[in-house]
Amino acid sequence: MKIVGHDDERNSMRRLLIPTVPLLVLTLLSSAADAQKLEMSKQKNFWEIGAYGGLLFPPDTHEFYEVDWPPLGTRKLKTVAADLGLRVAYYPWSFLGAEVEGGLMPTTTEEGKSTMLFTVRGHVLAQYPARFAPFLVVGGGLFGANSDDPALGSDIDSAFHWGLGLKWYANPNLLVRLDGRHIVAPRIEPGGLTSHFEVLLGISWVIGLETKPEDRDTDGVPDDKDKCPDEVGMPQFDGCMPPDTDKDGLNDLEDKCPKVAGMKDYQGCPPPDTDGDGVTDDKDKCPKVKGEAKWNGCLAPDTDGDGVTDDKDKCPKVKGEAKWNGCLPPDKDKDGIIDPKDKCPDKPETKNGYQDEDGCPDTLPKKIKRFTGAIKGIYFATGRAKIRRRSYRLLDRAAKVLTSFKALRLEISGHTDDRGKAAFNLELSRKRAQAVKDYLVKKGIAADRLLVKGMGSQSPIASNKSRRGRAKNRRIEFKVIVN
Repeated sequence: MKIVGHDDERNSMRRLLIPTVPLLVLTLLSSAADAQKLEMSKQKNFWEIGAYGGLLFPPDTHEFYEVDWPPLGTRKLKTVAADLGLRVAYYPWSFLGAEVEGGLMPTTTEEGKSTMLFTVRGHVLAQYPARFAPFLVVGGGLFGANSDDPALGSDIDSAFHWGLGLKWYANPNLLVRLDGRHIVAPRIEPGGLTSHFEVLLGISWVIGLETKPEDRDTDGVPDDKDKCPDEVGMPQFDGCMPPDTDKDGLNDLEDKCPKVAGMKDYQGCPPPDTDGDGVTDDKDKCPKVKGEAKWNGCLAPDTDGDGVTDDKDKCPKVKGEAKWNGCLPPDKDKDGIIDPKDKCPDKPETKNGYQDEDGCPDTLPKKIKRFTGAIKGIYFATGRAKIRRRSYRLLDRAAKVLTSFKALRLEISGHTDDRGKAAFNLELSRKRAQAVKDYLVKKGIAADRLLVKGMGSQSPIASNKSRRGRAKNRRIEFKVIVN
């Protein structure tokens, strides 16, 4: 193989790059707008064919020698070498592809001996599918050198590499790419590994990418067919929004009455009158009940619940009667008995427990008066609530009076003197009053007409200092109950 001098190699690179750079710049500027039409995430089954140039940073511990251990010592390469190559990639999916590369790296040893490094490699490339696409490559291949014996001789080694990079899809047909690579290859010492690094800048031509027509408002209708290219619209309306024929604020697609102005709540139609009361449903508070306009489409209310609606009720907040126009019946004499039930509507009732429901003034009959107040003739065993037999005749007469006056109700109260403990006296007085009630109930008087009270010694009617006074205080009293 003919060894090319270092200066010749540099001139060859310059001749290659000078016409390429302006061509690249012109292509990018003329087609940058087309990049907006790409939807990388939806692309698949496309190719990328390109070239790259860059720099290789070889280590001093490389193993590019004819034999595994150099007989004349190591040959160090210059710190930086040019790096040129071609690449082809296929992408079955927008995010994942396979790529092969072939590259040349002309350089010299520190002694000035020319050598040519070369690589043939392949890798998997995973990228984020977008106009600016970051990516990762992982792969391997062959990495070797070709030179005269005084330099390095010829050698080929296997190598592993990985790297990160960024692509810019300038337009559907062209991309610019930047790579950073780490190459792991054999080290000069047997069994060892060493690292090479690459920085690459390249361009690739893209084959198979699909472009979308220009659609400024992104409504799915291309600008050349969009009658409203700057307004998001619908295809069936040529890229415009649906019209609103009746100008009611609802477009014709949403409007069930597109030629009649209506309301949104009624899908663009005028509000109905469901109950046919002349009040439309939007104003009708009772849209399913035939009411009146003055009550907002409802029936007239009945605030007091007396069956007379408020429009006819002269007392709308008082539960009255229909015959009195929703009011309570009158009570002229203010005795609490309404006039329809008052036998004396102009004279107030005397509330004395006797015929208090007829509304007329009256006095208690003598028979009843006989059995009011302290009742003489009711006797009990000392300290007990047992009624003595001599009291029965009097109690029988009392039962007869109660039977004659069936509306009469009595309060029976028991009283004691102050001898003994107050608690005992209170309980004894209650038991004695209960004994009287029980006797009268046995004689046919309804129990609910008789109320029992034990008063103990707290209501004396005579002095407890004398025997006679104490005897008076030990008594049973009847009192007519007034409702």
